[in-house]
Amino acid sequence: MLIAEAIDTLLTLGWWALGWITVLGAALTIFLLTGCALGTWAVRGAWRSIVRPSWAHGRTTARRLARRTRYRKAA
Repeated sequence: MLIAEAIDTLLTLGWWALGWITVLGAALTIFLLTGCALGTWAVRGAWRSIVRPSWAHGRTTARRLARRTRYRKAA
């Protein structure tokens, strides 16, 4: 009887551990994918704001940039 209870306890703890590993794995996956998506979004936004020509920012911004750099562009 004692061995049967020990085996039953081990099986119960095993299922419990498997459940927690599954839940924590899913939470960690969601956390990592969200971090990757936010990082990609931030880097893309920064890259696009650096690489874009001044006229792509809009007419008002292009005029302001042209006045600041003293470079006359058709805005």
